[in-house]
Amino acid sequence: MTGGWLYEIFRSVQGEGIYTGVMQVFVRLSGCGFSCSYCDTEAAKKRVESCICRMPGGAVELENPVSPEAAATLTLSLAAMPGTHSISITGGEPLEQPEFLADFLELARRGGLPIYLETSGLDTAGLESILPLVDIVSLDIKLPSLCGGDSVFPAYRETLNIAVDKALFCKIVIAAGADLKEFKEAVKLIAAVDAGIPLVIQPATPAGACIPPDPQVLLDLAALAAPLLEDVRIIPQCHLMLGLP
Repeated sequence: MTGGWLYEIFRSVQGEGIYTGVMQVFVRLSGCGFSCSYCDTEAAKKRVESCICRMPGGAVELENPVSPEAAATLTLSLAAMPGTHSISITGGEPLEQPEFLADFLELARRGGLPIYLETSGLDTAGLESILPLVDIVSLDIKLPSLCGGDSVFPAYRETLNIAVDKALFCKIVIAAGADLKEFKEAVKLIAAVDAGIPLVIQPATPAGACIPPDPQVLLDLAALAAPLLEDVRIIPQCHLMLGLP
C-alpha cells in the first residue's frame, strides 16, 4: 500500500460550507501546488516530516509517509466517539495523493461514517479514481485572480460533471482583489451542470496580506448568483471565529 504525506489528524467542528457545525474527524494531507492569497493552512502546503494526531490521551506523532493502516486506525478511533458526523479529507490538496487516498479510504469506510472530501477537484483523473469511496464533495472553486495561474474553468466543467452525482456543493472564497467576472463565469459553469448545486460564497478571513472583501461585495455577488442557482449562501469560516483548528 502507498504511504501518505499527512499534516494532522484531529476531531473538531466543520467550520465551512453547508455542513458548518457538524463534528468531524479531519485528515489533513500535506502538499498543495496552489498559491491562494487567502490560504489559512500555509504550514500544510509543503510535505512535512511528521504528522501530529490529536488523540484524547495526548498528541501522537507519526513519521511521514504514514501507512494507510496507521492513519485509518487513529482516524477510526476518533470517529468512534459519539456525535461524529463524518470523516473529512482536506489539505493541502488531497488529490495530489490519490493512490494513498484509495488505500486509506477503503479502510476508513469500515467505520460506517460518510467520507467528506474537500478539494479543488482539478485533478480529474485523481478525483475519478477515489470518487466511489467518497460521499460528500466540497468543491473549492479557485478564482485565478486570487490563486494565480491560468484559467481553470474548462477543467472545472469536467470536474462538476464528474462529481454531480455525489452530495456536492461548491465554495468560492472571496477576498479583496477578486475578479468578479471570474466569479460570474464560475456561477455559470455550476448552473450549466445543475442549478440545484448549492453555492457558498465564503469571505476570506484576514491573514497576512489577505484583505477580506467589502460586505456589500458579498451581497452583490449573492444577488448575481441567485437568478442562476437555487441555493446561494454567504458563510464565513466559523471555526476560526471560535478559535478551533
